[in-house]
Amino acid sequence: MIRRTVPRRWSSKAKTWCAAGLALAAALTAGCGGSLKEQQSGVADFERGKAEFDRSDWYNAIADLKSYVEQYPGTEKTDDALYYLGESYFRNKDFALASGQFDRLIRDFPQSPFQPDALFELARCDDVSSRPSLLDQTETLRAIDRYRQFLDTYPEHAKASEARTRLGTLRDRLAEKRFRNGRLYAKLHHYAAATFYLEGVLNEYGESRWAGDAALILAEIFIKQGKREDAIATLRRIPQDLATAEVRRKGQERLRSLGDPGLTP
Repeated sequence: MIRRTVPRRWSSKAKTWCAAGLALAAALTAGCGGSLKEQQSGVADFERGKAEFDRSDWYNAIADLKSYVEQYPGTEKTDDALYYLGESYFRNKDFALASGQFDRLIRDFPQSPFQPDALFELARCDDVSSRPSLLDQTETLRAIDRYRQFLDTYPEHAKASEARTRLGTLRDRLAEKRFRNGRLYAKLHHYAAATFYLEGVLNEYGESRWAGDAALILAEIFIKQGKREDAIATLRRIPQDLATAEVRRKGQERLRSLGDPGLTP
């Protein structure tokens, strides 16, 4: 006798498991090949991506603009797409990815009207990624170089004033790092190292608010070493327009105690 195999009806639990498995498979597929938005969009559409950017829909703007750049790498709107893609990544705080788009725009589209803004935004990506003065300053140095390049190339640009302000802020951070190193070595009585860092503040960042503090400590080191003339010359380098009232007062008092001939009686 031949038995017929009768298919069993799935239980409700089995159906639930099956549905969950299909959903998981779909999610994994999307994760490996990009977002569902990117997979289902078909032909890339710059105008759609730009409209999403204009309404601050960064996620969908990134998907559409990225697709456009990939599908149409050399059209008259590719540089536009790269700029707004970089801006979308920046607004989404993906600074490394934003930097990549601006860098590509500058490199591949030298005649693009977005060149100045892309260079400024490239500097900003490093700027916002930079760290406090006590930590590594690689991003700070790179941001400074790029702001300088922007100002050298586009000194009259609408964003030039902001670039100069940020440049001053970043240089002040480097001055602070040098000052703190010099002060630490001075406390440890490692005067050669302290002198190296403190003189670096005065020579390279004389416009910084840290220059006055550096001059006071460096002058005390020279006094301890019996270098009276060097101490006087150093105290005279305190920037009167930038140093605090306390630093200026201490500098004048120390000059008097050293018998500085240049002081007004």
